[in-house]
Amino acid sequence: MHPLRRAHPFEFRTAHGTDLEITVDVWVNQDSTHAVLVLRGCPLADAGHALNTLSHTVLPYLLRPEVQLQVLALHPHRNGAKARALVLPLSA
Repeated sequence: MHPLRRAHPFEFRTAHGTDLEITVDVWVNQDSTHAVLVLRGCPLADAGHALNTLSHTVLPYLLRPEVQLQVLALHPHRNGAKARALVLPLSA
């Protein structure tokens, strides 16, 4: 895997109607058949909304339609716990 975009900022509207700016890292394999998206700074409850916005705004310009995606929402380090990632279903 190699990075296609690192810390790419984008804005989306949360379920509560507020605009939020977060970043996404886009990684692709060598033949661009698989991609991994890492959402950073996104509340987990709004990760589906962020993915939906990405699917309509940024991703069509970066990836081919047949690319298989894996989407991770990164949990930041809090209260001594390790940083973790939640794998999102692609039904968003």
